[in-house]
Amino acid sequence: MEWLRGKCIGKGAFGTVHLAVDRTTDRAFAVKSVDAGTAPAAALACLETEISILRRLSSPYVVAYLGDGATGKTRDLHMELLPGGTAADAAARGHGLGERAARGVLRRVAAALRYLHDDAGVVHGDVKGRNVLLDGVGGAKLADFGAARMLVSDAALPPRGPRGTPAWMAPEVARGGAATPESDVWSLGCTALELLTGQRPWSELGGAAEVGELLFLVGFGGTRPAFPASLSDACRDFLDKCLRRDAGQRWTCDQLLRHPFLLPVSSDDDDGAGEPSPRPSPRAVLDWAMSDSDSEAVDDESEPEDDEGVMARAKGRVAELAASSKGPRASGEKLDWGTSSATWAADTWGPLPISDAPGTVPPSASNSDAGNGTAGWPASSAASAEAGRDHQVGGGLLRVHDRPGSFY
Repeated sequence: MEWLRGKCIGKGAFGTVHLAVDRTTDRAFAVKSVDAGTAPAAALACLETEISILRRLSSPYVVAYLGDGATGKTRDLHMELLPGGTAADAAARGHGLGERAARGVLRRVAAALRYLHDDAGVVHGDVKGRNVLLDGVGGAKLADFGAARMLVSDAALPPRGPRGTPAWMAPEVARGGAATPESDVWSLGCTALELLTGQRPWSELGGAAEVGELLFLVGFGGTRPAFPASLSDACRDFLDKCLRRDAGQRWTCDQLLRHPFLLPVSSDDDDGAGEPSPRPSPRAVLDWAMSDSDSEAVDDESEPEDDEGVMARAKGRVAELAASSKGPRASGEKLDWGTSSATWAADTWGPLPISDAPGTVPPSASNSDAGNGTAGWPASSAASAEAGRDHQVGGGLLRVHDRPGSFY
């Protein structure tokens, strides 16, 4: 596949994320590039894990895999674009989403986890708000499978040490155990607290605890994160079902999807996430051209568009995502990838402020994945490690970084 690399929109310890477009189809996506010659083995292993798992998955609540390839010495991961940013950022901006908005996001995350646990045999291993991407029109998808594992094939492998992010980590994982569906449920409860309050779980500690202290508290402290007093009874009960220190006492995601807190309270809330066959979700910006995301009404009797009309609308979607701040464009004007105001995060990499973004590769610089056999690389885009105390644990090593964009 030949594609154009656009603006750098994210940067991590060992790679970058760029906007990109397929030269043949005009489909927009994100490309995460890692230098295979300089990146640590653990970083590359996380990416390969993500590739192998995402290839198996197909759910409207999981960020779509688009393929994988290589450009020179780099591995390039092609990812689905979601224009709403991360759920963590949305919650932080509003000092919490409120129960109704949080319910909609959590219902979709629970649906994603039910699919992973019950149908795909996968444990995510790092559920948190920064690994949940929003589509800007009410949808949400789970991303970042670098810490994931297969329940069956990985069972016989030697322990690899705790992985995940301490503040969202289940007690048994903090003690050194393997991630399980039950530990994902604990992390879902922590994510619920994050979305409801706009703060990370365990924020009552005031951010003073060192990473090791937090791991010890989570693993052996005999307590759980504090629940805000303002929450409804149904919400508090939902959190209780997720955040039980005894893993065997936690509800499954299938049960949680029938919990009163996650049930839609009106027809506007009913997204089908609790149903076995939820509605299809666009896999890329080009597909969004066919969706009715700009309107509440859906006219099933409308005439189908021809290919030219679909492409025109698709290009309009791309323009919205990578819009320049220079005002309205003349008809047919090409995108200015270098001045895009869209910001994105991918995997454990932080989104860059526009003013801080590195220089971009000119759109004329194309890349080819000829002979790859797949159309590019995965479709995960999302989780950036928070600055300061939000540290991730991976590969059996505790890596502490005090800046955004840490890989693990």
